[in-house]
Amino acid sequence: MAGPARDPHCGPVPAEAWAADAEARTRGRVEVFDATRPGGLDGWTMDAARYEAMRAHVLDTVDDLAGPDGSVALQDVVAAAQERHGGSPLFPGGRLRNHCTYTEVDLEARCEIERVPGSSPQRIRRWTGPPPG
Repeated sequence: MAGPARDPHCGPVPAEAWAADAEARTRGRVEVFDATRPGGLDGWTMDAARYEAMRAHVLDTVDDLAGPDGSVALQDVVAAAQERHGGSPLFPGGRLRNHCTYTEVDLEARCEIERVPGSSPQRIRRWTGPPPG
């Protein structure tokens, strides 16, 4: 008997996506992954420093604000990003929503976080599935 269906946003992504990411990082960029897209790539890159700041923010916020079930509302992660990084020189436009949500989708594809099934509004938590690969 098969287990529950895998969320389509969860990785892993193909090896080719990881290779493209490794190449992008040599240029100071990060390939944004999206497990729902062909080849696992969203089609754009993000500045590596911005990505690392947003990655740390998403993971720290999940750890710091998680409720008893280990999850946090994505809208709270986005609001905290705006509050925390809105004045940062890394994000000169001051709007963080896209950076935060694209990084969240990327972290799902990298199997670092996952969506809580059936949650509305969307909630995320640290990855609880088997190790990727």
